[in-house]
Amino acid sequence: MKIVYLFICSIFLLSAQNSNVVEIQRYITNAVKLYSKEMNNTAVLLLVKKEGETYKASAGLADRESNRVIKTDDLFEIGSATKVFTGVAVFQLIEEGKLSLDTKLNTFYKEGEITKLANYQGKNYWNEVTVGMLMNHMSGFIDYLNVYNDDAKALKILGGKGKHFTFDQLIHQAVAFGDANFKPGEKHDYCNTGFVILGDIISKVSGMDWHDYVQKHILDRVGMKHTYFGSRIPLELREKMPKGYMAYKEVFMPPSLADSAGEIISTLDDLAAFMKAWAGGKLYTKKETLQFQLTQGFHQHYKTVKSILYGYAIMRLEGFYGHGGQTFGFQTYMTINPNNSDLYIIGVNDSTVGAMNFFTALEGIEVK
Repeated sequence: MKIVYLFICSIFLLSAQNSNVVEIQRYITNAVKLYSKEMNNTAVLLLVKKEGETYKASAGLADRESNRVIKTDDLFEIGSATKVFTGVAVFQLIEEGKLSLDTKLNTFYKEGEITKLANYQGKNYWNEVTVGMLMNHMSGFIDYLNVYNDDAKALKILGGKGKHFTFDQLIHQAVAFGDANFKPGEKHDYCNTGFVILGDIISKVSGMDWHDYVQKHILDRVGMKHTYFGSRIPLELREKMPKGYMAYKEVFMPPSLADSAGEIISTLDDLAAFMKAWAGGKLYTKKETLQFQLTQGFHQHYKTVKSILYGYAIMRLEGFYGHGGQTFGFQTYMTINPNNSDLYIIGVNDSTVGAMNFFTALEGIEVK
């Protein structure tokens, strides 16, 4: 990637602070065009909110075969950014007294194959695993989506249209690859398996399917009329969506493979509305809930990158809070600064093209 172009874009944005709205929009548009061109015409969607003004731009191909150009209101898969929605749902149920971060998983799953997820060095620690450990990626469980350590191999085995995965199948996928990575609670290691379990717990505790709970208590509450679950989106909308690519080759990820860890599909505007509502505390009944999520439980997210921290379903980077996401064919990054309401929503339709990298370049952040 020709980072020099991106840092030119960041200089544009920084210098734009004293410019008018028209000039800033031009800077935003040019940045998106440059990044898309640099990434072989990958579709790039960007929404930026700065100093109370909102700017949007798009560039690149939604469909490489037909040469259809992406539009700013197009839908895209948000991948693991879905985890923020799942996390909000958990905290809502905690506020209602139906859950706590200390609730043990054996409350819901007393036996069965799922308990084998906590096998480690000849001992089973299932009775020690809590909801909080799942939320903060401290369970040690095998991540069923990353067992192959190779996205292309995972795509070949798990990808393709017409496939459907049940909760039990996803759990089996993790258990089949052996014991846990570490004793629960001892370390932080990103794990999709934990968020799939959280979705099932939400269903058990609320008496509503995870999808229905999120729809009623988050999407409808925020007014997200253009946000869908991949397993439920109407076929006519799915067919109109931008296609997903991996290294510029068309791919498809079965929505049920991601489930409550990553199956939401949305738009720039809807995600911006969600992040604004979340950062404003409007999805909770208590101010303390948001404050807890903004301040507690943060761990170094990447072993070699100190500046990116991960808390309870939230990534923190230089005053911005949000989450990235990746499916087999898309990447996304949504983040907001609660202190000044600066906001970025980024979507790209190639899993090998960095969304977070684009954000850090635009904002002029050096990731260490």
